[in-house]
Amino acid sequence: MAAVNYFLESGFARISYLHLPPLGAPDEGKVRVSAHGFPEAWVLQYIKEKLYREDPLFATASTTEVPFHWHDIRDLRALTESEDAFMARLAAAGLSDGIAIPVFGPNGRNGYFGLGYDGPKPDAPTMYRCQAVGQTAHLRYCHLQRNRLPAIQPLSDREVELLHWVVRGKSNGVIADIMDISPHTVDAYLRRVFLKLGTSNRISAAVQALGSGLIRGY
Repeated sequence: MAAVNYFLESGFARISYLHLPPLGAPDEGKVRVSAHGFPEAWVLQYIKEKLYREDPLFATASTTEVPFHWHDIRDLRALTESEDAFMARLAAAGLSDGIAIPVFGPNGRNGYFGLGYDGPKPDAPTMYRCQAVGQTAHLRYCHLQRNRLPAIQPLSDREVELLHWVVRGKSNGVIADIMDISPHTVDAYLRRVFLKLGTSNRISAAVQALGSGLIRGY
């Protein structure tokens, strides 16, 4: 709420927040969309039709470190047909210009703030101050969300080491050589890892290891 109040006091009439959990996270697929000041019909349509899949503002924010104005989107990237249609729908909804703010969290748990304005175009210092406030709010959300997520059964050091090589795409035979263990032991470790993570194959285990922060350094 403090972030919303700050954005309103900074002259923004519409505030949206989008968080798409990373692949492999315990809450994967549970998209969080919050909005203040946007037409209710637009917000419901955005959620129901999963328009975040076509939203070039969100897509671009996830690949940059700095805020940008919505009207600059076509200078920043070539839009696909569906992205261009999204921007047309945004205009048709009667929404004015705004700024897109990328925010970042642990283990790829990133997000996006969209701040719409009706008055003068905000200057760069205002945009960066809003990014600082948005980043703080996002990290607070990540902290609260982490406490709500189901705990992952802890892995042993050797299981984590094995997962590290699985994520790197190494075969069981290569992993056995690297870890100086038998292929049979590699199979045994993998079965224990699958059981603890609730997965049944190497790809799912690798994705969950990255999304849950079990493997670092990538």
